[in-house]
Amino acid sequence: MRHTASKATGREKGGRKGGGGEQLLTGRVLSLRTRLHDALALGLTRSDGHGAKKWQSNDAGMQSHALKAVAAFISCLSKEMLRLPPIKESISDILIVLEGVLQTKNVLVLIQAADIPLAISCAGALNCILNNLVTATVSTHTEIWKALERTNTVASIISALRSYAHDVHPLNYLAEMISLLRTMMWIWPSSRYHVWSNCNLMGKLAHHYLGTETTVTTKVLRLYAALALCGNGAMILLKDEVLMAKICELMGASHISITRIEAFKLCQILLRSSKGCNQLMTSHCQPIVEAIIDAMSRSDDKLLVTEGCRTALLVLRYAGNHHQCFWSNAIDKVLYNILTSFHISSHQTHHILCHDELFNMVSKNFTDIHPYVWDILGYLAVHCQNEHLSVRKRKDHILDTLISCACSLAAGVMQSSPLKLSKDVQEPALRAVLMMLLSPCGYILSEASSKLSEVVICLGDDYLNIVLSSLESTTTRSVTTSFDSFQIMINLMNLVCLVLSQPYHNLLNKRNCVDVLSTIIKECLHNHIHITRSKVTSHLHFCFDGSSCCCNFGEEWEGKNIVLFYGLVVLFNLLKSTSLVCVRCKRNLDAGILCHDCRDHFTEGFLRVLQRALSQSLSSGPKLYIAHTLSLFGLCGSPSKLGRKMRSALDDNELADLELLLSDGESLNAHTSIISVRCPKLLPSVKYALGSNGKINDEWGKSMYRVQMSDRVDSRALKKILEYTYSGFVMVDDDIVKAIRTLAKYCHLKSLQDMLQKEQPRWNSDCPSYDLTVALGPVDHSFSDIILEAQSNEQMKCQHGSCQLSTPHVHSHKIVLSMSCDYLRALFRSGMHESFSEVIRVPLGWQALDKLIRWFYSGELPNVSPDCQWKNLGSDAQLSHLSSYVELSSLAEFWFLEGVKEKSLEIVTACLNSSTDAAVDVIAFAASLGQWEMVEASTRSVAHLFPRLRDSGQLEELDDDVIDLLRTEYVRHSQHGGRSD
Repeated sequence: MRHTASKATGREKGGRKGGGGEQLLTGRVLSLRTRLHDALALGLTRSDGHGAKKWQSNDAGMQSHALKAVAAFISCLSKEMLRLPPIKESISDILIVLEGVLQTKNVLVLIQAADIPLAISCAGALNCILNNLVTATVSTHTEIWKALERTNTVASIISALRSYAHDVHPLNYLAEMISLLRTMMWIWPSSRYHVWSNCNLMGKLAHHYLGTETTVTTKVLRLYAALALCGNGAMILLKDEVLMAKICELMGASHISITRIEAFKLCQILLRSSKGCNQLMTSHCQPIVEAIIDAMSRSDDKLLVTEGCRTALLVLRYAGNHHQCFWSNAIDKVLYNILTSFHISSHQTHHILCHDELFNMVSKNFTDIHPYVWDILGYLAVHCQNEHLSVRKRKDHILDTLISCACSLAAGVMQSSPLKLSKDVQEPALRAVLMMLLSPCGYILSEASSKLSEVVICLGDDYLNIVLSSLESTTTRSVTTSFDSFQIMINLMNLVCLVLSQPYHNLLNKRNCVDVLSTIIKECLHNHIHITRSKVTSHLHFCFDGSSCCCNFGEEWEGKNIVLFYGLVVLFNLLKSTSLVCVRCKRNLDAGILCHDCRDHFTEGFLRVLQRALSQSLSSGPKLYIAHTLSLFGLCGSPSKLGRKMRSALDDNELADLELLLSDGESLNAHTSIISVRCPKLLPSVKYALGSNGKINDEWGKSMYRVQMSDRVDSRALKKILEYTYSGFVMVDDDIVKAIRTLAKYCHLKSLQDMLQKEQPRWNSDCPSYDLTVALGPVDHSFSDIILEAQSNEQMKCQHGSCQLSTPHVHSHKIVLSMSCDYLRALFRSGMHESFSEVIRVPLGWQALDKLIRWFYSGELPNVSPDCQWKNLGSDAQLSHLSSYVELSSLAEFWFLEGVKEKSLEIVTACLNSSTDAAVDVIAFAASLGQWEMVEASTRSVAHLFPRLRDSGQLEELDDDVIDLLRTEYVRHSQHGGRSD
């Protein structure tokens, strides 16, 4: 075999003289490959001389020698070399050796060996191998992980770390073990659960983390960063206040650069979610901001400046008190210094450049740090309150200079073709100006509008026509051509900035731009035009090259498709600046923006498209702009399934317990359970409600609350407010807008008020959601009129008043239940004994009843995330979770619960596809309740395990029909090329 390796090497040396990629194989690479093949030849053989290769040696020393040779060879390879056939052949042999060595468990023994130098060498070699196979194919990663999993490699490393003793093991032993574990967690998400769920290990890591040794500290920081890629792991870290305080300290100025950089990288991962950001900034705002400011000010350390900017970018995405902290620490001055520090001499540093000087410097000396500056400035502007700037006296006019420079850059983008300025210049500068023009801070908005108007005046009045013509041409395509998404995005951003900076009341008269914009928006919603920020700007590529798991970080507020977002912003601002002109036929109007003749066409066309889009899974930004655009046509709110159900409650006087009395003698009935959550200002005061005054009995003996409305309340407006309260959506005619807006303000219906006032949606604000679960809370007076009791022997202490029930139950409301359940609605109206009972016993366990109640009050069935925590639950715990969905599926058939059966099936199937531990028990339980759709779906998820389940006797509890079904699914699985495990 040694001779064979030499011959192979000779062929490669000859090949280097020819073309192709083999000239990349340097003498050193070839030499190391020869050594590799010599080492592998000691144990790599073919079982019969002609079959597949297999690692045959069980000798620990020989295996250690092979691993070292592998590590040396892989560490010298480039990505280009990995594509070459001879290197691919060597990598294939390495994988065979790695799996064979792991299966003998000698590596695990070596890692924990008494021969500590050998253990360190072995761990280092394995770490090097895995690190250099990061770019390998998915199938290769899967093969390696299966080998690591079969041999409990992660558990062995954890054991080695737990048994570490500083008086026995050298520090580099600890460092190598931490590095190896970090590499595995970075590549394979499945390994993270075993770390964050091990309290002993987490405590030991924290102990070493708090030490003073820099090499170990940075390695533990990197390990924590890999761990935080798991959402559950991140939450474990965030809950450790001592640890979080230490991370903040390590980001600070008193530590060396490499430690600070790793601390910033960890912090960035923890800041990815709004929950993580809120938790960190609530408890550690001041030290984090001070650390960021200091890092961004270190002009002599570009890497540290970059990480400081990246961390600031993630923090400032969200509104909060931390923004004031940034302004207090002169963030505008820091940004100015970043733009100038690399280009001016030391004696000029105290001289503040005028905006023309700064613009000339920045436009001619672009660096890859500049996009961060504009993004940070944009977030600061869009979340800035007027009081934030009071901490900055602005005597140095730095903020003015930055605003002017950004506006000049934006104007430069407007005048230049995309070929003259790179995407990394165009998009961040335009976006920063756009965010300034959306700022709630009057000073920033005024300055940005003024400066942009000054610098674009030279473009002339025809510039808008040029932009619109470009948009028309780029959105007109044949079937075979694709859209120029980037050019459309730039044109829309230009248009947004111009429309926001100065009024264009006559723009709709000049050109039919609404048709152009509606075409763009429709194509975006059909995904024909799509572009993300990360594809446009390279500075956003820093985020977390490891694989995230067990988390839903959500999207940016603008959404993934920024063309859609900018198109909606332009459309809303054009339409809201238009009045008394029909947007379709341009006819003059007495009120509104659509004439009677065009309303039906527009409603059936584009407006219907926008209404359907509200039910799609879009981010909050696009949804809010769609809702605010629709409100300009009198369609206010966001329709939802639950809202549509509750709309019917307005016509249900039988269960009404609130009467609103108008000055004209008219009265409107309502329901306290809904009003108390959606519009509590319409309820009587607490003292009034709980006392005898204002509470009467109607002719049927039912208790009613009466509220006398002011004589200034318009009856039509109150009816519309009730409709919005019940359904989350209402149609408003032009002649009643003012009355509804006034009443909405009194009722604190901020979302409706903003839409009727044509307000711009606040950046990063949430979409209003329809959720009544607050009505279930244990309050003094919840207006509950029915109790649902679970079929359970468990004990429960009730928090509602004088309730004496000890079995699991929930205090609920007939009106809410009856709107979502035909069975219960019929029961409450039947006049039978059950209709007068205060307690209904539901044939469900407590877990299932709790989920059902959440569905009644939120419209959503609580989900089980098939994450790493789920996969590592025991089969009994998994069965306990899933059996509740089987119960719900069964009840849905008898209670006519629309969508519950389908959603339960979806959740159970997803969980069993993730982990099959409880599959047989779930199948048996579903069969016992006659849920055959769930049985069939469950058998498909476990079909590949049929031989093993049959041989182990686990199928004995199943009926013959179910076993036959499982056997049939296994045959079908095998015929389609599936493998049995």
